[in-house]
Amino acid sequence: MIPQFANYWFTYVFEGRKFMHYSKNIRYSLTYDEFSALKIVVPPLNVQQCIADYLDEKCGEIDSLIGLQEQMIEKLKAYKQSVITETVTKGLNPNARLVPSGIDWIGDVPEGWAIVPLRYLGRTQNGISKSGEYFGEGDPFVSYSDVYKNYSLPSKVTGLVKSTKQDQLLFSVEEGDVFFTRTSETIDEIGFSCVCLNTIEKAVFAGFLIRFRPYKNILNKNFSKYYFRSSVHRAYFVKEMNIVTRASLSQELLKSMPVLLPPFDEQQAIASYLDGKCSEIDNLIAVKQQKIEKLKEYKKSVIYEAVTGKTDLRE
Repeated sequence: MIPQFANYWFTYVFEGRKFMHYSKNIRYSLTYDEFSALKIVVPPLNVQQCIADYLDEKCGEIDSLIGLQEQMIEKLKAYKQSVITETVTKGLNPNARLVPSGIDWIGDVPEGWAIVPLRYLGRTQNGISKSGEYFGEGDPFVSYSDVYKNYSLPSKVTGLVKSTKQDQLLFSVEEGDVFFTRTSETIDEIGFSCVCLNTIEKAVFAGFLIRFRPYKNILNKNFSKYYFRSSVHRAYFVKEMNIVTRASLSQELLKSMPVLLPPFDEQQAIASYLDGKCSEIDNLIAVKQQKIEKLKEYKKSVIYEAVTGKTDLRE
C-alpha cells in the first residue's frame, strides 16, 4: 500500500464516521486485535497513487481556505482587543482633552480620569488550596480555566469541590469580584481577568487565582469586565514580574498596579458601547468558525469519497 494512500485511508477510519463501528469500548480506542481485524479497501497501486495525488491537491486547497478563515479570526480578535484597549483608555468622546498620565504604557488619558493603585480600590485574596480527593463532587468551584477563557464567569460553573461553610465565606464568589490568573508557565497567561456578574452561591475559587473585591460604587462591574481584559496591563506585568521556574503574580504586585478610573457614569457608558461593539465582532468570528467547521466536514467527505471509490479516479 502506498504510504500517502494509507495515510488518507486511516484519516477516514479514525476521524470519519466508520471509526464508531470498530470501537466496542466506552472510550474510543482500539485494541491490537480490533485494529488487525479492520477491513481495508486496497485498490491497485496506480489507482492508489491517483487517489493520493488527487487528495493532496484537493485537501491542500481546503486547508488553504481553512487557513484563510483562521487568519481572519485572528485579525478580528486583534481588532476586538484594540477596540477594548482604545475605549477603556481614551473614552467615548473623540474631542475630550487628553493629559499625560505619567505612565509610559498608559500614555495620555482624558482629563478628569483618575489613576489609582489597585490596593486603594478594594481587597485581594488568594484562592482555596485542597488535595485532589476533594474535587469532583460538592459545591461550585471556579477554576483557572473559567477565568482564563471568559470575560465574565459562566452563570453555572462545572467544577465541584468539597468545601466547608468557612471555606465558602473566605473564598466566596460575589457579584463584582474580579479574578486574576496567578500562576502559569509563562507571563503570557498571567494576569488574565474575569468578572463575576452574579453571585454564585456556596462557590469557592481555585488557588491559582487571586480575587479582587472592589469597594462599593467605585468600579462598575461591566466596565471591569473590559478594562481588566485590555492589553493596557500587559506591559506592567512583563516589566514587573519575576520568573523562576513558573511565572507567578503576587498580591503585592497586583495591588501596586495603576488603574485608570473614569467617573462612574462614564464607566457604564463605556461598558454599554463595548457590549454592542464586541458582540458585533464576536458574531463575525462565529461566522468564520462555522465556515471552518463546514470546510473540515467537507474535507472528511472528500477523503471518504475518494478512498472508498465513490469518486472514480481510475482515469
